[in-house]
Amino acid sequence: MTSFHPAARSQQPAVGNRPQALLAASVALLILLALAAWGLTQLIRPVAVVVDGQESLVYTWPQSAPDLLARLGYAVQAQDQVIAPPGRLGPGDRILITRARPVLAQIDGRERLWWTQATSVGELLAEQGILLGWKDLLWLEGVAAGPEEALPPAVWQAAADAQARPWQAVAAPLHLRIRRSVAITLIDHHAAPATIVTTADRLDEALAAEQVPIFPGDRIFPPLDTAVQAGLRVVIQRATPFQVQVMGETLAARTHAPTVAAALAEAGILLMGMDQVQPPLTAALRPHMQIQITRVRQETVYEEEWLPFETVWAPDPALPIDQRRVADEGGPGLLRHRYRVRYEDDQEVARVQEDSWQVAAPRQRVIAYGTLVAPQTLETPEGVITYWRKMRVYTTSYSPARSGTPRTAPWYGRTRLGMTLAKGIVAVDPGVINMQQRLYVPGYGMAIAGDTGGGVQGRHIDLGFSDDDYQSWHWWSDIYLLWPPPPAYAINYVLPNWPRYPDRGN
Repeated sequence: MTSFHPAARSQQPAVGNRPQALLAASVALLILLALAAWGLTQLIRPVAVVVDGQESLVYTWPQSAPDLLARLGYAVQAQDQVIAPPGRLGPGDRILITRARPVLAQIDGRERLWWTQATSVGELLAEQGILLGWKDLLWLEGVAAGPEEALPPAVWQAAADAQARPWQAVAAPLHLRIRRSVAITLIDHHAAPATIVTTADRLDEALAAEQVPIFPGDRIFPPLDTAVQAGLRVVIQRATPFQVQVMGETLAARTHAPTVAAALAEAGILLMGMDQVQPPLTAALRPHMQIQITRVRQETVYEEEWLPFETVWAPDPALPIDQRRVADEGGPGLLRHRYRVRYEDDQEVARVQEDSWQVAAPRQRVIAYGTLVAPQTLETPEGVITYWRKMRVYTTSYSPARSGTPRTAPWYGRTRLGMTLAKGIVAVDPGVINMQQRLYVPGYGMAIAGDTGGGVQGRHIDLGFSDDDYQSWHWWSDIYLLWPPPPAYAINYVLPNWPRYPDRGN
């Protein structure tokens, strides 16, 4: 019988049991892996990370919140607000993060960047220790703002990766700009220095903002386009205002000239000849001075005066009586005067006659009248008559009772020549028709000039009638002076042109 020696048996492996050993080892390994996986699931736990209200679930093994945030790639800013459990994180823990927003500020040309949780401009400035002067200017996102202005909501731009987490978003910076006011010194026309506090960039803007007037002619040091900086000293030398009255117009100007003459020259106002200026040109210019300029000139003026000409009558023996012609038209003479005339502001103030002479003498107008008397004939109801003059006259009629003479008068019914008034005796103007001239009046008959009358003048005759055969006449008539004519000296060759009653003749 063989004994079993354990040691001897153990040194001789059983070839027939090798597959079972491999299978057992594999099973053991799987069991170990399962146990390891189970243990790992017991170590990894979910944690909620909430960033600005957006929640993400993160799986992590036991570690602290700062370690987790660092592993997630989130750099915590000093101004961020983080609320997390202390120590290692456990299942169901929450990390609450309120991120600060970036601020990019320009203060007096210098840029600063910081992060903030402020909700207003005042809080933003206070946390940075920035104080505003009473004239400092502040712009928030390019718009003027004050300390009480609320900050606009932060704008976070998500990462381009669609799987990006909230803490990977980038915030757009809030833009803030502050313009500090500076003090400059103003010396205006010898006045006491004044301080101006301004935020303007240029001197002209600063003066305009303070309503400091700048007039033409004022001198400013330094120039108006100078950049404003603290401690700037500005001197204004004011030009002197004055007014010039000339030719009815008032011109306002300013100057640094010391005298009236220099001020007028600087203003481009020229003086000529005899112009007068008040105050005098040598007078010192004072503010708001009124300068009166009187424009003075003298001119030689010529004036012409027409000299009247006369009209004369001249006999013409070749021209039949009562016909006329103009022998010479004649014409006025011309008298010329020379004057020295003084004008002040185009108004004549004086005139002196220096000379006078006759340029042309007047020439008489000559009218020739006919003196040729020749016998002419006319056939009438009383027969053919011979006459030497035909005359257009105004004819009226009268009788003894209509003559205005009282019947008791001794000369009642008697004519100038002592004739008894009856038909055939007519009253005439002896200056026109000679007394005792025989004449023929159509419609009346033969007659003789034997009477005169106070109302019978010029080319007017009064036909005589007796009271029994009276006829009324009141019209123009052609009459004929019968041959023979009176002597030439007794003939009135130029008849008067009156009376001028309307010609309603027979």
